Amino acid sequence: MKTNDKKEQRYFELYHALKKAAGPVCHQLFGIKKENEISLPKDPCLVVVNHTCYFDPLIVAMSVDQPLCFVAGENLLRHRLAAFLAVDVFRSIPCSKGKLNTGTILEISRSLKAGHYVCMFAEGNITYDGTTAPLAPVNGKLFRALQCTVVTVSVTGAYQILPRWSSRLCRGNVSAKIKGVYTKEMLHNMNPEEIVTRFNQDLYMEQYAADARKACHRSAKGIRYVLYACPECGALGKIRGKGSKIHCLGCGKVWEYDGRGKIKGGQFQTIWQWNRWQIGFVKELVQGDVNIGISDLNARLFRIADDHKRHLCESGTLILNQTKLSVGKYVLPLEKISRMDTRNKGILLFSTNTEDYYEISVRKGFSGLMYKTFFEALKGKNKGIR
Repeated sequence: MKTNDKKEQRYFELYHALKKAAGPVCHQLFGIKKENEISLPKDPCLVVVNHTCYFDPLIVAMSVDQPLCFVAGENLLRHRLAAFLAVDVFRSIPCSKGKLNTGTILEISRSLKAGHYVCMFAEGNITYDGTTAPLAPVNGKLFRALQCTVVTVSVTGAYQILPRWSSRLCRGNVSAKIKGVYTKEMLHNMNPEEIVTRFNQDLYMEQYAADARKACHRSAKGIRYVLYACPECGALGKIRGKGSKIHCLGCGKVWEYDGRGKIKGGQFQTIWQWNRWQIGFVKELVQGDVNIGISDLNARLFRIADDHKRHLCESGTLILNQTKLSVGKYVLPLEKISRMDTRNKGILLFSTNTEDYYEISVRKGFSGLMYKTFFEALKGKNKGIR
């Protein structure tokens, strides 16, 4: 994109300079080659990508031929240097997970009208089990309302580099390909449901099935962030991983993890299969037991202010059940929670009906995914939860 604005010109020069400097590293680590760069439409557009690992923004930036403004988590803005680099240098658009983001939508629209290419990971979060999550139905209305060309890009192979639950970085063979180009006229002639269906088809990917042989060997440490229900005894929050072993603290059952996404010694062969089972298992528990609840010790509750700073509200035992979410003496009726999500490995985020925004962490780590799954199951059961 050419511009006569000096500030804009400096931005593009810096973007391309950093991209060139990062090229050799990305080639070695991700297997991304300059000759495989993909071309975006000449007019600014919205680029929609599946979210597979923490490096997705870098992978996409190295894979396309235009500078991109990324929609990124608001937690980046809590650190002065990170906020400066994300917003002032790379023009990221902040987005709060677990909260309605009308401001983010408006900023995306402004950026597109200003002539910038915008990239968003429409799933809203990094996959835990390597499989692309379906887009929310509301996204279909958003893509139509923006009145711009939308390009879907599928990234494969990145989950093996650094799964969300793991801390070990490995080399991989990553590729990014354009799956569809949808003009505003095409989107106008499609209803929101059709748009979401097409985009889900474009972006869906089972990462292990795609490139399992090229995944590096990694430890099962951290598996507790994605696997939380034991298929043998039904215990919740008791799954642990170490070395090549996955075990349950409740019944003592042990599974063998091959380090490449395969599990031996039980009814499930992949993390994806196990995760899909535990989602259904939680729904059955919620439907069948009015007293069901989950808890973790040593939790801290923070309120996130409008300036993105965290303020400690309470600490103590975290409890989520059919009627409430509580941390220590802080108690919030469940019907007052509007949305819930996670960031990083397992930190829990939620917003209230009054748009207050909170974060919960546990000192020794916990499965925020388990709480999110429980909340969504409760939301499906109780029509009063919005």
